[in-house]
Amino acid sequence: MSSSSALVPSESKETAPSSPPACDPFRNPSYPQRIHFAERPQLEETLRSWEQKISNVTGKLTALGNHPGRATLERLFHQMQGAGDQMAEAVRRMPLETGALYEEDRERFEVAVAALGRLFESWDGVKA
Repeated sequence: MSSSSALVPSESKETAPSSPPACDPFRNPSYPQRIHFAERPQLEETLRSWEQKISNVTGKLTALGNHPGRATLERLFHQMQGAGDQMAEAVRRMPLETGALYEEDRERFEVAVAALGRLFESWDGVKA
């Protein structure tokens, strides 16, 4: 038998790390990393904007008195509050979610924005 240099393992000049990389003991490595924290200020600004519009409607509603379309306007106002609450919940949850849960909350947020837009158009369409 002849000895071949191909069968003899060559020594590597690289040194193995002396210890594994430090990991955070409070972070589950199997859970996806949350990457949407930076969106929070923009989401909160959008929410504040819609809440201000709803607040303005509150003042208009109280000033109406016995308006003939008051019942319709009150219904629209309560729907606006519901859509605002839906948006607030999505804004609270979105930065903390990942994957499909984030997408679900993003869709809920967008639906609430669209609903508020339609409700304000309906509000403006009621005869004053």
